[in-house]
Amino acid sequence: MKFKKFFRNIQWFLGAAGVIKTFPDAIVFVNSDGYITRMNSKAGEMFIITDGSNPVRLNDVIPDGMASVKSSVKSKKPVLTQANVEGHCFYVELMASKKGGNYCVSLRNKTKLTNDKDTELKIDKFNNEKNAMLVKLQSEIKSPLESITGFSKGLLESIGGELSEKQAKYVKIIHNNANDLNEFLDKLLEFTYTESLLYEAKYEKFDAVAVAKDVIKDFGTKFEDKKLDFIFDYAMLIDRSVYTDINAFRKIIENILQVSLDMTDSGNISLTFTPVDDESAIGFGLPEGGKFLRINLTDTGAGIEAEEVRALCDPYFQADKGKKNLLRALRLGSASILVKRCEGFIDISSELMRGTIYNIVIPIEKRADE
Repeated sequence: MKFKKFFRNIQWFLGAAGVIKTFPDAIVFVNSDGYITRMNSKAGEMFIITDGSNPVRLNDVIPDGMASVKSSVKSKKPVLTQANVEGHCFYVELMASKKGGNYCVSLRNKTKLTNDKDTELKIDKFNNEKNAMLVKLQSEIKSPLESITGFSKGLLESIGGELSEKQAKYVKIIHNNANDLNEFLDKLLEFTYTESLLYEAKYEKFDAVAVAKDVIKDFGTKFEDKKLDFIFDYAMLIDRSVYTDINAFRKIIENILQVSLDMTDSGNISLTFTPVDDESAIGFGLPEGGKFLRINLTDTGAGIEAEEVRALCDPYFQADKGKKNLLRALRLGSASILVKRCEGFIDISSELMRGTIYNIVIPIEKRADE
């Protein structure tokens, strides 16, 4: 006797013996006419059936009950459907087996899981729509602030006439705060665009070292102001050409370098480009035969507490941690998303008073399907 047939016979035997009352799932037996002939206590509670004298059809409690039963029997897989009991709707997962013209049906209440999934989808849809709106309104959001920054700078430079000492003090506060808010909005809108469905990748072949040097050049004055040594080592990178999203590549380095600079007041920051060898590729769990670039940025900065490291790239988690930490999370959040868009991964490790290490690995070859 085949195992499946034997199992079905066991099910029916247990039902006949009344053992189904102890099953954790709701179990009902349905005849060929669609009427429930027997059930365990779980099913009685689920369908609020206490009086067995009045026959109840499965379709009375699950509108498409028999269709779902037949679908489950045919596919040998559970079917998610909706029950309606005294005006209360809930989701059930239905699994059925057949013997002769009768059916044994097990049911599980999946309302919470289904609702959670539905809520998750609605949240994703809302986030996508919110991001698209912010991206499209970028100029409307930034223009007024840029006007404040520009006019306050002009006043400080005496374009409208000499300011008194007190007036200059207040205008300088306005100007500095506007600059801070401008930087924050830049990173918020950048993160929003990076996260949104409107993001457009620009895949091309380019010199990774040349692009990195172009980014680093913008930080020269900042390194000098903080008296930090900066080391850029790419000696082991024999082939400097990579094929990936050039805008993402540039922003990844820019954002991580800025975070590292903000957190380092003495010592040095080093940026190293190396190819990923076969042994390292195995350790990273990378597919065989591919070519990958490893970007390592290390600083001697203040470091980050262990409990904060896991949420470094999540601005939503950081929302109550203060302006500086939120700005840091926006920068690293954008970098993390862009690394994923490049089909790579990022790993961050840090220790208080000993600095932070950022490791990024990205593929550098054109995919076969592109």
